[in-house]
Amino acid sequence: MTFSPDDLVALASDETDTVRLRLARTLLQQGDPRGALIEVQCALARSGTQAPSRLREEEAALLAAHEASWLSELGLLPGDAVFKRGFVDRVTLDTRRARGVYARLVRREPVRSLSLLVDFTGSEESLPRLLEEIREAGLPASLEQLIIDRKNYWEVILDDELQLQRQGARMLGLALDLQDAARPHAGLELLDLALRDSEAARLETLEVNLLARGESSLETLLQTLERVGPRPSLRDWRLSFSSPSGKEWIRWVQLGSLARLLSLYPKLQTLVLPMAELPAEHVAHPELRELSLHWSGLTPCGPSDLSQWKPAPVPKGGGLQLLRDARLPRLQRLHIDFQYAWYIAWTPEDLVPLLEAEGLPALRQLELHNCASGDALCRELVRTKHASRLEVLDLTGATLSDEGALVLLRHRERFPRLQRLGCGPWGLSEALWTELRSQYPVDT
Repeated sequence: MTFSPDDLVALASDETDTVRLRLARTLLQQGDPRGALIEVQCALARSGTQAPSRLREEEAALLAAHEASWLSELGLLPGDAVFKRGFVDRVTLDTRRARGVYARLVRREPVRSLSLLVDFTGSEESLPRLLEEIREAGLPASLEQLIIDRKNYWEVILDDELQLQRQGARMLGLALDLQDAARPHAGLELLDLALRDSEAARLETLEVNLLARGESSLETLLQTLERVGPRPSLRDWRLSFSSPSGKEWIRWVQLGSLARLLSLYPKLQTLVLPMAELPAEHVAHPELRELSLHWSGLTPCGPSDLSQWKPAPVPKGGGLQLLRDARLPRLQRLHIDFQYAWYIAWTPEDLVPLLEAEGLPALRQLELHNCASGDALCRELVRTKHASRLEVLDLTGATLSDEGALVLLRHRERFPRLQRLGCGPWGLSEALWTELRSQYPVDT
């Protein structure tokens, strides 16, 4: 079968199977058994786990009789693809065999998932040419997942995986699992391919999940985003760590310039960063509403387990310097996770740039999590000009004693608009905890 681009777009967004079943009737009238497969698999999809065995038997018989010939027309072999609701849905293919197949495949089937296998036997050399073929042919309107699968290459190398969130043919969001930002012909090239697609012109969300351990420089990622150019439609940009194995280790990113990143997205409203080294630079953005930072250190060593440093000098956090002169006139929520004291040797002086910031006039929600200097933090908070505007003050995980609680109680008038104070009873006497709850809208 050969479909027009409009047919493939219609199939990609055919949630009720109306288009598929109409095609099935046409094919059955022509004596094409593919029409029967469409009808049977659509019925199976509707029935779910309650599907009658008769439908399973009909599906198996149709595939046994015709799957090999249907796949051969696409350059595929049995085992390369899975049919769903009558059409090729998922394809897993060695990159050497995928060359020349990709363009034919995406013109004829509404493929949702494509996994490209890479190993030691020569497929790595085929990958650059295949990626160029994908670039030339474009991404189909149906595609939701594109993977470079290196599971057979080396056990510790994880997949680069691009997820595409769609509404019909329109691409609303992208999420990339990235093993190594410096590796050529890998995850960043998938991101570049997707961002240059015409359907990504109105992209709203972008998320990058880092899989590697230790330090990751984001300069290559930043350069990739700059080459693609500004994206005025983007509203939400998130960077995070991902651990498919379930194991955790100390990881952080080196972000050379937050200002460069923000300049690409003039309408951005939400920015979330993981543990990061951030330079002290002038940061300004007219639309940003939410900013989430983790650790925010700037050191020659990166974060470390302080139990390993013992009495020796430890890294010192200085990343909050950028907030002192930041100009974020619409920022309403600021979240900072200090990651406790075992990652970075925070001192009370490190908090001053945040509390003296002049360019955050709309700030209403301040979340300062896991701060080991909780009492010092309370002393500074009651002096800051932000206090009178705050509606939410969240000190979850802060190390507080009765000293800090007394500071908050003595200066209750400094928080006239406060609707929620996030903190817990740990470290406080029962009497002061009871009084704090009577004076503040405490949320534990």
